[in-house]
Amino acid sequence: MTLSVDSRISTLLLRLASIAASIGVLVGAVVLVGGWGFGVEDLTVLVPGMPAMVPGTAAGLMLTGTSLGLLCPASPSPLRRGLGRVCAALASLLGVLVVADYVFHQRWLDGLFVWLTPLGAGPRLPSPQTALCFILLGLALVLLDVETPRGRRPAQYLALTVALLSWTALIGYGTGASQLHTLPGLPAGIGMALHTCTAFFVLSLGTLGARPTHGLMRTLTGTHAGSVMVRRLLPPLLLGPYVVGHLSLLGTRAGLYSSSTAFALVTGMLTFMGLPFLWSASRRLNHAGLALEEAWRTEALQRAWLMSIIEQMPDGVLILDEQGHILVANAAAKSLCVSDSDGVDAFGNRFLFELRRPSGEPLPWEEVPFVRAVTRGELEAGVELSLWTRDGRSVPVLVSATPIQGRQGTPGGAVSIFRDITPLKELERQREEWTSVVAHDLRQPVSVIALALDALRNDTPEGPPAGQQEPLQWIDTSVGNLRRMIEDLLDASRIEARQLRLERQPVSLTEHVHACVRRMEGQARGRPIRVTAPDEALTLGDPLRIDQVITNLLSNAVKYGTPQTPIEVEVTRLEEGLRVSVTNEGPGIPPEQLPQLFRRFHRTPGSHKQAAGIGLGLYICKGLVEAHGGRLWATSTPGRRTTFCFSLPELERAGPSSLASSRTH
Repeated sequence: MTLSVDSRISTLLLRLASIAASIGVLVGAVVLVGGWGFGVEDLTVLVPGMPAMVPGTAAGLMLTGTSLGLLCPASPSPLRRGLGRVCAALASLLGVLVVADYVFHQRWLDGLFVWLTPLGAGPRLPSPQTALCFILLGLALVLLDVETPRGRRPAQYLALTVALLSWTALIGYGTGASQLHTLPGLPAGIGMALHTCTAFFVLSLGTLGARPTHGLMRTLTGTHAGSVMVRRLLPPLLLGPYVVGHLSLLGTRAGLYSSSTAFALVTGMLTFMGLPFLWSASRRLNHAGLALEEAWRTEALQRAWLMSIIEQMPDGVLILDEQGHILVANAAAKSLCVSDSDGVDAFGNRFLFELRRPSGEPLPWEEVPFVRAVTRGELEAGVELSLWTRDGRSVPVLVSATPIQGRQGTPGGAVSIFRDITPLKELERQREEWTSVVAHDLRQPVSVIALALDALRNDTPEGPPAGQQEPLQWIDTSVGNLRRMIEDLLDASRIEARQLRLERQPVSLTEHVHACVRRMEGQARGRPIRVTAPDEALTLGDPLRIDQVITNLLSNAVKYGTPQTPIEVEVTRLEEGLRVSVTNEGPGIPPEQLPQLFRRFHRTPGSHKQAAGIGLGLYICKGLVEAHGGRLWATSTPGRRTTFCFSLPELERAGPSSLASSRTH
């Protein structure tokens, strides 16, 4: 869980970081130009008798301030970032050279600023503390945007070290402890000047404020109780001991009390100064604890309310964690499991669910919807399956599974719902039975009409009068349409009930395609039908049913294609079997309509204006092809071409692949 950040505090810190950068550049420029360039000694030494800010220090402060100013934006441009890091690296290099001068006594930097400091004007080399601050602060700016895998920023720890060194020197100036800003054993005048340690302290705080929403600074800029407490306690904790200690030191120097009395006063004052802050922190923590308890109570109430809803749902509900372990299973889900005690599944759950396909074929474990949701993060919605219960019943169910997103987008488990559709299946069975009965019963009146029509035509040897020819033809056409609709309804019922019978025998797809095309020539309305097929393409199937599929696809191509455009029929031998495709040019089918084409009674919007029908042709074709072990699908480019394809298993190959023959009908 990450802490939220107070945008006002972070904006304020960014502005203070820019101001700190400007202060660093300004102090360095004023001392370098005014103090050393024009010889104004008061600018180089603020406190008489104390160390002066040498030209190297002033130049380093200008580099450091410039670097901070360039890197201040949260997302600086590549050019600004590069220039800022170069300035920071130069400041660190300056500190390294100063330390090397002290170690090897080479005076490498003396000649760099000799034009500003005449011989005998005092030391020109920054102090070791100053060099260390340049090294640390330069590295902090170079590493400003570097973050460890655990979210830590090394730059902030380096900046805090510089703040500690400079604050210690400032305390030395305030208390008169010269050892804190001038190291013993060094030549006179070598130490951190007052404005040097002040500038370092300001720059270190600016470096911390440049990235207020990362690392340690997130605790300071957060909106929670701990962050507010830190913001309130930090200023008194920094200034309180210094003020109390300084006042006691002044009293001791003035002879008001002894050093032991001063120590007692400081101890007592610090103790009592800390009590109000401790009291305030305790009150805020108490409020936070009360708010947390209230949140826990609210969350527990909502959890109980949600669990009550889940438990009373009529659908089976499973909630699984990222490992696939079942966390929640309501009563409906438990009633659908095949076992809840013996054995475990691949996830280690004792609630075992035996899912099968609607045909009764066992469903592989990796294809179970909630397994796919947990292991692959795939969404499954409304998959029809059958579920075997502990009492041996086969329950038709619609299974849905939704993956749950965890922290930072990682998988967090899944929710699966089992909906018992037994009532819907019963209604569907009754509807199919009713459809079958109606279609079957319609055969008798249609047969009577057909017999009456034959009687009218054969009533006299010379046939019906001329005025009755056309009405009788209308009746004949309507009887044919009724018979086709009745057969479609019966076929649809057989397919749905899985009672379709096939008279399988070796079938030459090439011959059947050419035969169907020849029969369609009279209905093609002058449109050429081009056939491309190998000389031999055998499959095992029912010839009449295969002819029914090919004829239906050709009829659709004629009905819905653009007049005078060719229809292309192709038989192709593939590795997985034989493929027959029928292509026509025309208005095409919208992409969103393609998945609906093979549903019962589906009519594409606008198609009823072009051809009559009840929307069962493609549904029956799909059922016939799948009964042969094949597949039927469609592709379309709106406004250009539409192709219907079906595949069938190949029976055998007689010798090498023959050359394709091409004919036009």
